[in-house]
Amino acid sequence: MQILSTLAFVFITITSMVNLILREWRINAVALALQYLAAFILVTLSWPVGMAVIKLIVGWMASAAIALTSLRQSQKDPTTDSVASLLFRGLVGLLVIMIIFILAPRLQESIFPNLDLVIVQGGLMLMGMSLMQLGTRADPYLNIISLLSLLTGFEIIHAALERSTLLTGMLAVVNLGLALAGVYFISQSSAAEGSEEKAP
Repeated sequence: MQILSTLAFVFITITSMVNLILREWRINAVALALQYLAAFILVTLSWPVGMAVIKLIVGWMASAAIALTSLRQSQKDPTTDSVASLLFRGLVGLLVIMIIFILAPRLQESIFPNLDLVIVQGGLMLMGMSLMQLGTRADPYLNIISLLSLLTGFEIIHAALERSTLLTGMLAVVNLGLALAGVYFISQSSAAEGSEEKAP
């Protein structure tokens, strides 16, 4: 199980970096789905598989709803970011990784003494990367992905602290609500872009 949890943390780190650096909705959707799979593995360290699988199913439903909405919209050629922009976001991601590796052991000792280090690192990595992504682009699709990743990071740590069926259901509703909000905002954004192009 230790190998699986370490692989899950590596997956979380890689997919978080991908979502931070790249701006292609197909890649972001796959990375988000892999994030939920890695989060599921970390949650199974604290919860039974039957409860942890709820987070996986809800996460994949949210990812599919957002990806299908983006697929249905009229997709233009993706805007190509400059090399400087990609480099900046990559350096920001590396900075977040370095900070997490420095702070996580201290936080585990002082605040979360009963939690595995990989759980603390995985939750903080998702929250830190998603906050950085929220600050680097004002795109409805990427903002919803960032909020879902932020909530997933919180759920990883919270699952190790408390096992509550009611709260699990409430967080599942929040995840699906965020996904539906993302569907709405993506549709509205595409409709606004279409009306601007038709205007003389």
